[in-house]
Amino acid sequence: MDIPAVTGTALGSDVSFVYHREKDDGTLILSWDGGEDHVYDKDVIGVINDPRGGRKNEVQPQLILRVVTSQSCPETTKTRFAFEPLPVTNLPQNYLEAHVITKPPMHLYVNPNEDGSRNLHIVVSTRSGVGEAQQYYDDVLSEALAAIDLNRDTYQLHITESEKSITELAKKVLLPRANDGIAQTVLLLSGDGGIVDTVNALLLSSRTERYLKPTIGLISMGTGNAIANSTGLNRDATRGLGRIFRGVPQNLPTFKAHFSPGSVFLTDEARRTEPLPLESGHGIVHGVVVCSWALHASLVADSDTTEYRKYGAQRFQMAAKELMAPDDGSEPHVYNGKITLYKSDDQGNEYVEEIAETRTSYIIASLVSNFEERLLISPDSKPLDGQLRILRFGDISGADVMRLMGKALRGGGHEHDEMAYYAPINGLKIQFDEPDARWRRVCVDGKIIRVEEGGWVEVRRGHEDVVDLIA
Repeated sequence: MDIPAVTGTALGSDVSFVYHREKDDGTLILSWDGGEDHVYDKDVIGVINDPRGGRKNEVQPQLILRVVTSQSCPETTKTRFAFEPLPVTNLPQNYLEAHVITKPPMHLYVNPNEDGSRNLHIVVSTRSGVGEAQQYYDDVLSEALAAIDLNRDTYQLHITESEKSITELAKKVLLPRANDGIAQTVLLLSGDGGIVDTVNALLLSSRTERYLKPTIGLISMGTGNAIANSTGLNRDATRGLGRIFRGVPQNLPTFKAHFSPGSVFLTDEARRTEPLPLESGHGIVHGVVVCSWALHASLVADSDTTEYRKYGAQRFQMAAKELMAPDDGSEPHVYNGKITLYKSDDQGNEYVEEIAETRTSYIIASLVSNFEERLLISPDSKPLDGQLRILRFGDISGADVMRLMGKALRGGGHEHDEMAYYAPINGLKIQFDEPDARWRRVCVDGKIIRVEEGGWVEVRRGHEDVVDLIA
């Protein structure tokens, strides 16, 4: 059916608008004598009334806020971003229904403190992904905020200087104010790690009865971006900025991983170790994405180098191929350990289930659906549903592992394969039986923990959630 055109203006010139929309995708077509242009839904942050206003008795002018992307150069995986607001009048009604911002995003308009210090924070993580965060802030975020009257003096800007910067901000600034019941919003230009560092800093500290959860807005600048890809933040090209302008804060579920004594963080490309925080004598790490062992943990650990990181998300596939096809022509390693699951019956009563097979190729306990944009690892997971799910492959060949992962990359089906075990769980415990420390590495949201020989890890859904995510 032909869609009738609507007459209006763009950039001050007369145009006709036609808006085509199918499912979650759409295109606004602008036509004029001798020309045509397109505004794609994937680039649009939202539509606002133009703060410059119009002449008396004229139609209210509006701005289509959009992010335009391009490849910075053929030799790099970096994307270049530009903020390009488009002044218009008389947009089609169906376009306004899809994109208009009817009221200001109040989570961005947080009151300052009595001393003038700001409670809207912007954090630019300089090491995330392939290093796009600073350019995005300079050319897009700062300009988009200014368009809704949030100029530079309305927020505090933080540029990370080390991998500890976000943790220090959470401990020294966010925590004391949250404990005083002060509303705060943090816009993180980072990968999953920025949220993970914030959550761990807050959960590992004392919180008062007045504690008010900070609100997190994520602009995805990482490698895998599991949180953004699983909550819909990455459905468009704005990297989550559209959701920050039009979404609402929702609780971000967490899990807790306990480790046996002697377990340590591996840092600086595994050249250094650091102790884990302790709880009741055991190491503890909180997560919001995944706890894994076997192939997944190994490929994340092996690919976390300066050389690999320049390849972006491709680094995981590169490391996986090396693990799946060892140089000596042997079969890939199959990991040894006892796995215990904690599950609930139909009445909600918890019971224990032991996995008889002790050899494992791949195992994760995940709170999210997607590890990468196209890697649908847990198809039953819904955004922010708080349900841990296990996916495990037993003692199978490297070819079968790759076959199952190929299904995950093509939208699922692996979870129903006879070689896979997939189910909701309350938690799990792994007791390791590996003499070589390389095969006792555990991944919690990208952080690598080495467990001592004969040690264990136990994962449980967390019950103290400390931040909201704009989604």
